[in-house]
This record gives sequence, C-alpha cells and structure tokens, in this order.
Amino acid sequence: MKNAMRLFETYMMVLVHPFRIHQQFRHNLPMPNQDGHLYPPLTLAESLGISWIFSAIRGLGKIIILNYFLQSFISMQSENFPILQELMANSSISTYYFLLFSAALDIIFFPVSTLIITQLWSWVIRLYAGWLNEDLPKEQIADEITTHALSSNLFIIIPFLGDLIQSVLYYFLLYSGLRANLGASRSLAWVVLLTPTLFGIMLISMLAFIVFYLVA
Repeated sequence: MKNAMRLFETYMMVLVHPFRIHQQFRHNLPMPNQDGHLYPPLTLAESLGISWIFSAIRGLGKIIILNYFLQSFISMQSENFPILQELMANSSISTYYFLLFSAALDIIFFPVSTLIITQLWSWVIRLYAGWLNEDLPKEQIADEITTHALSSNLFIIIPFLGDLIQSVLYYFLLYSGLRANLGASRSLAWVVLLTPTLFGIMLISMLAFIVFYLVA
C-alpha cells in the first residue's frame, strides 16, 4: 500500500511541479520545500498502470453517460412516436451491449496504443539527445520524459473535455521534460515536439504522390 501511494505521489507531483521534478531527476537534488525528499522516477510499467486505471474510469463513465442519453432519447421518441416504442425496446439492449463492447475495447487497447506512442516519442528524443550531446544518458532521459508525460492521463476522466485537456497537457509535460531534463532550449524543444507531425506530413505527401503517380 505504501509503495502504491509513493507511485501515485510521484505521478501527481509531475502535474504540480513538472519542471522542478525533471530537474530533480536530472541532477538528483531535492526540490525546494521538500525537506530533502527525493521522488523516485516512475518506470514505464508503473506510469502506464496508473494511467490504465484512469482509462478504465473513463470507460465506465462513458457507458453511464451514453446509456443515460440513449434511454432519454428512447423515452422522448416513444412519447412522440408510439409506433417506435416496441422497436426501440427491442434495440435498446443490443445498443447497450454495443456501447459496453466499444468502451471495453477502448480500455483493452489503451496500453497498447499508449505504449506505441511512448516508444515513438522516446525514439525521437533519443535522436535529438544524441545530436545535442553524445555523453548524455539519452536512454534514461528519454524514458523519464516520455514516462512522466503519461501523468496527463489523469484528466481523461473529465467528461467531454477530458481528451482535449489530456492532449494539450501531454505536450506541455513533454516540453517541460525537454527543457528541464534534456536541457534543450525553447526553440529546440519546439522542434522536437513538431518532428513527428512534420514526419507524418512528409509520409502522407509521399504516399499521395505515389498513388497519384500510379493512377496517372
């Protein structure tokens, strides 16, 4: 129990002091006003496990909210159009199971998709870290930055706006890690963050050119 609380404490501290905690990871020095307490870095499995809990909460909340709107819609349609009452009654159960199945898939594939994205960012950061300074422990720095950026998943439990908040905060945590842990300048940090987007645009453009060439 104490170990779980320690993990969650570090997970939350990344959100409270993103720059300071990465400076602690980099220099192994306690943050101000922490009485010499050091927060041990989370492993990818630990951070992913905590994030998975919030993903499960989001999935359950999605089922409850969608089921509420579904039942409200069925009720309104049945009152206005009695002929649809029997049809809605027969389809409500299958629709509910469809919502349950989609939410379950979302929970099941969350760690897989998150792991792929994390490894992609880790590769990009290692690449730039090697160019910046060959003597840097690029593997450790990249893992710490990408692993602790997963703390943004706390906000996916917020209905409707949670995914947007999580996406914005995820990039901010990557930025803070690049600045405080890797020691990158503001311009370099932005270049690193934009690299996957630019690479994706180049790849899509190349595929579009190939398809256009084959069709023409």
